[in-house]
Amino acid sequence: MMKKKRVLVIGHRAPDSDAVCSAIGYAYFKNHLDKTRLYVPCRAGPLNEETTFVLEKFNLETPLRADSVAATVEDMDIEKPISVSPEQTMMEIAHLIKDRTIQSFPVVDAENRLLGIVDKLDIAVHYVERLEIESLSATPIDLSHLMSALQGKILANTRKMKALSGEIFVAASQRGTTINRTRPGDIAILGDRADVQMDLIKAGCSALIITGDHPVSNEVLQLAREKKVLVISSPHRTFATARLINLCMPISHLMSKSVPTVGLTTTVNEVREKILESKYRCLMIVDDDNHLIGTITRSDLLEPIQKQVILVDHNEISQAVDGIQDADILEIMDHHRVGDISTIRPITVYNEPIGSTCTIVAGQIFLHRIEMIPDIAGALLSGILSDTLLLTLSTATGKDREMAKKLADVAELDLTTFGKELLTSSMNFKGKTPRDILFQDFKTYHFNGRKIGVNQVMSLDIEEITGIEPELKAEMERLCRDEAYHMVAMLIMNPVEKKGEEIIVKGDTRVIEKAFGVRVENDKCFIPTIMSRKKDFIPRISRCLTS
Repeated sequence: MMKKKRVLVIGHRAPDSDAVCSAIGYAYFKNHLDKTRLYVPCRAGPLNEETTFVLEKFNLETPLRADSVAATVEDMDIEKPISVSPEQTMMEIAHLIKDRTIQSFPVVDAENRLLGIVDKLDIAVHYVERLEIESLSATPIDLSHLMSALQGKILANTRKMKALSGEIFVAASQRGTTINRTRPGDIAILGDRADVQMDLIKAGCSALIITGDHPVSNEVLQLAREKKVLVISSPHRTFATARLINLCMPISHLMSKSVPTVGLTTTVNEVREKILESKYRCLMIVDDDNHLIGTITRSDLLEPIQKQVILVDHNEISQAVDGIQDADILEIMDHHRVGDISTIRPITVYNEPIGSTCTIVAGQIFLHRIEMIPDIAGALLSGILSDTLLLTLSTATGKDREMAKKLADVAELDLTTFGKELLTSSMNFKGKTPRDILFQDFKTYHFNGRKIGVNQVMSLDIEEITGIEPELKAEMERLCRDEAYHMVAMLIMNPVEKKGEEIIVKGDTRVIEKAFGVRVENDKCFIPTIMSRKKDFIPRISRCLTS
């Protein structure tokens, strides 16, 4: 069965409940609607307490964390590699190269662990440079491999030898010279010189290879059997026989142990750099235990390689996960202003001026009559209530309220009771540093080349914030100084009293003063109304900076 292409469904950085729950819900919806792909819910950062509470309450798996959607090796079409074992001969590999038109082969052990690599150029250079016959003392050759290469016959093998080992030479010199240079255990290659054959056996040769398919006398064979000497008949001439013996060497004798490797999470950009540096013009894909997974050649990089993604609850580059500009965006589902993300082809975009992306997702599930199970209903309801502050913000619409009621019925939840439970889970500052609090719901916006950062927090006790106010201001000031923010604002609201919002601001405070007609003193001001960041606060800031 062909492996399904994965599509990542992912929300914005510093994910809130609407981003995470809409990703879960939309992946659920798409997996029911489209059986050709696998839709995977993801998150672009750590979960906050509220979202953790939601996932635990409704027994939902934590979405996969994706800090980047840059294409990686696992996004490539990886075929099962053709590998060789270290025992295989150079001749076998040469035939594979010819038959398969493959340049390089990975060498693996019995457990498929990568040992090395052999290339056709390595074999060619080895063949040309090795004018002498290789010594078999350090690297014996398997007798079956030799017989297969020579297409020869075994005429005597009293010791039942399985491999040839020792110094090997061509007995082409005069009889005396040949016998004088022979040492016990040597292997001699020669023609139909019966007298020399007899002398070599007596001198202690372990094997004779008789070339040219010449007949061997009974006297020679009888003596060979008595002395336990291996006798082989080769149909080839002496020169060809010697060259074929060299090609019977195991590939472990030639392979390079310096193998260019990558893992499944290696980015395609890194792959391109490595493959250009590789003399083998390929890379081996291995797992953490060095097991071979596949190979990558330059031709594999000719076509574009991208991760496929669906964006939920955002459509701006500044809020998107790293690598989004190189990804293949299939859809966008959002309820914010239209941002700056562009695509190379038309895509499906759902963007409605409502309170929550989860409302849109729930509407799609109901519209297509896909079963709305209680756990998914509870998650989508959580996203709606979280993003609209229990349906009290100005962004909450009739559609949000209608969908929240339907989802509460499916999940068998009381809206008011569950809403308070959800709200309580989100207002826990214990154990958090000022930086944690600042970034738990922090978003970045760009207007006329100016970078604006906005965080929104809820607290039942303003003293919790007042106690760490100097540290918060210092962190905000660092953002303005080190990361070129024109202004950073923290909106603080008491969801029970609902008197308005206190704002701590660093950077160009005139922006707040102009946008809301207030005076900022000691980096703080108060606005006597509950604001939605996307519908009330950001539009005013945008008008102020672009007018």
